[in-house]
Amino acid sequence: MIEPRHWIQEATPTIQLTSAQHLEGQPDAAFELARAPDGLPLVMHVRRAIDVRKPVLQALHADAKLTHDLERALADLERITRAYSVNKRIICAGMRASMRAYYESVNSVSGHFGATLLARMLGAVSPMVMPEDVAAAREPSRFENSALFSMADLAGSPRETGKTAPITFGRNANLWIGVSRDTPNLAVAAGDNVEARLASGRPLVFESLLAVRSARWHVRERHTHRTHDGKIAELAAYRKALQSAERLSWSISRVDATKLVAELARSVDRDWHARRRVHADLKPGNVLLEQSAIRAFDALDVAEGEVSPGITEGWAAPEQIFVRPVTPATDVFALALMAVSALSAAIFGEESAVVVPAVGEGRRRLRMMKNPEIWLDPKRIELPDEARVAWRDLLVRSLSFAPERRPQRARELADRMDELLDRWELPGRLEVACGPGHLEFFVGSREPAWILDDRS
Repeated sequence: MIEPRHWIQEATPTIQLTSAQHLEGQPDAAFELARAPDGLPLVMHVRRAIDVRKPVLQALHADAKLTHDLERALADLERITRAYSVNKRIICAGMRASMRAYYESVNSVSGHFGATLLARMLGAVSPMVMPEDVAAAREPSRFENSALFSMADLAGSPRETGKTAPITFGRNANLWIGVSRDTPNLAVAAGDNVEARLASGRPLVFESLLAVRSARWHVRERHTHRTHDGKIAELAAYRKALQSAERLSWSISRVDATKLVAELARSVDRDWHARRRVHADLKPGNVLLEQSAIRAFDALDVAEGEVSPGITEGWAAPEQIFVRPVTPATDVFALALMAVSALSAAIFGEESAVVVPAVGEGRRRLRMMKNPEIWLDPKRIELPDEARVAWRDLLVRSLSFAPERRPQRARELADRMDELLDRWELPGRLEVACGPGHLEFFVGSREPAWILDDRS
């Protein structure tokens, strides 16, 4: 049973919807940025206004009745600070004839939008990693984000050809909101050169659960504490349920979660393996679930036979860790780990430690299993013995230490997963964390929206 967890906030009377264009004339503005994964409005609330009156009066120990001169001085100060606030974080970029204005948010893209939908379903951390290792780590995010190692220096091919994989920036990108009319919203790399940053910009992609047939909402009512659910795609019933809801959760079936991994494998095969390229940094946090497709992004994009310049701990295949050439089977390893998470399986086996060079750190110790085994806990997922053996065999082969023993391309893994899904039903559901932002209601109505706060 899925227990509603996300608290729903009462209506906030301060939010009045306008448009992003108001950012050029108002220090504060709230506007619909896109649609949230559940189909409700996703609203950005920008707060740049500076309250100068209150702190000045407190500092002067002034009473409620002010002199005319003080009132005039405060009015001038408020006018000046308002003008400053309106211009704050507004960036003009582009050619003179097509100059456009953007508002650069205080929070990064990942700070506003958080984990991707697949990471919320399967977990951002690899099933290879023990929970206590994450808890004990000085930087727990290293198990979710790319750790770029100076591995290319250890192998001849990238150094001799002068080719290295691009450094990705998606997770730490800044958010540029188009203020000028018909200006797109962008994810932009950090830096000082405005035009170079604009050139690096990528259109924002907003994820959606609406195409996942099994996606459901689960609410706990505010007064009765009764829990009930329904389909996310049925928006009218969903909105009605939220009117009296205290808490909310989303979920999808285990079948659909596993199918998404198979669809992702086909997408990776088409976008990289068919070109003799390797993504080399596959993980749930580098996958976007759109209304019509699922696709990976922020690839290291390594040529087949070259050495990967970086890894994400727990998701990287052994050949990446040992600075050996990568192949499409390298991506198969990471895709199999996602399938393990979708099945709520456990990976076990003898563990060993490897010390690798790390940029800015000198070196880092990584743990890995040379020949992992898979256990499908019958208390977590009920399957016939034949199905349990078939899934175990596929996953163990796909996680082999030697890449030549794995399926050689992602489409082979996807085909075999489809065969098993057609033959046996996978029971159970996986919770999907709600968001991004917090759920509130528009002023003057009971229309719900997800609110992103950006405060200067």
